[in-house]
Amino acid sequence: MLRELIEEKVSAISEQIIELRRKLHQHPEVSGSEFETKAILLEAIKDYDFEIVEGYYNTGFVIIIRGSKPGRTIGLRVDMDALEMDELVDKPFKSQNSGVMHACGHDGHMAMGIAAAIVLNDLKDQFQGNVKLIFQPAEENARSGGGAQFMIADGVLEDEPRVEAMVGMHIWPDLMVGQAGTRVGPMMAASDPFKIDIVGQGGHASMPNKCVDPILIASHTILGLQSVVSRNVDPFEPAVVTIGMLNSGTRYNTIPETAEIIGTVRTFDETTRQLIKTRIEQIAETTATAYGGKATVNYTFGYPSVVNEKGMVDCAEQSIREVLGDENYVNVERPAPGGEDFAYFTQKVPSVFI
Repeated sequence: MLRELIEEKVSAISEQIIELRRKLHQHPEVSGSEFETKAILLEAIKDYDFEIVEGYYNTGFVIIIRGSKPGRTIGLRVDMDALEMDELVDKPFKSQNSGVMHACGHDGHMAMGIAAAIVLNDLKDQFQGNVKLIFQPAEENARSGGGAQFMIADGVLEDEPRVEAMVGMHIWPDLMVGQAGTRVGPMMAASDPFKIDIVGQGGHASMPNKCVDPILIASHTILGLQSVVSRNVDPFEPAVVTIGMLNSGTRYNTIPETAEIIGTVRTFDETTRQLIKTRIEQIAETTATAYGGKATVNYTFGYPSVVNEKGMVDCAEQSIREVLGDENYVNVERPAPGGEDFAYFTQKVPSVFI
């Protein structure tokens, strides 16, 4: 009976939620700058009798739904930020902010979060305990540590009502619409950004013998880094080293003074994580020295691995099977190499990421 009532209420607001998602998609903002995003969300719920708490890490806020009877509190995480990239698909609701788009689906997450808040608020007389919907900025900003740990530091879990369990969710293109899945243990990888600054000796391109070419050093360094996983990591231990950026030079006929390599490492095992950091430093520094230059590695231990707690996974699986049907529950066999700062919540309370 309750399931049918929920479906009825979701259906009644579906067009409203689709419109909200498209508006959010039109106005994406990067990590830590989600001011218009927050305003759109608060405008969407202004006519509802919600208990809203602001003041968490810049643009973060919370919607609290209190059940009719005392009980435990569960938190639902909703991420808010977008990515620094151009949207090339021409849709009526495409991004209006140049160089920024919701390519990772957080616009969908926010719309679903608002829908959940509306439906739960309508049904609060029918459940005990509380739901705390945590709208979190800066999930994508691994270099600064991500918004989750800063909201935790600001008291989002401990503030009344105290959160005793967490649920996170991410849309996933590998699954069919209507399917959902999870797994016990590691679900997402630790995500560590790194930057290598290379210093050579600049000069004219016609006289390379009088220069130390940082682009040449960077090229050999990148090739060397591709051996880290294949020749240093246990073949049965998943790991990724990817170079995403190589920056150097200002003109075609000069040899620049410096080059910059920026990349990311994904691991699930802490020993492997430490090993890869050490090898990146060794390869970068010795390669630069071999070619007459110097390299400095700035390696950041970013998000830890998302680890699902068995009891929460069992609860999530039961719910998914009941709501979507047994055939639409997916037992996720392998964790994903993507990073997620929901990991910080999993370190504090029993949690499941779906």
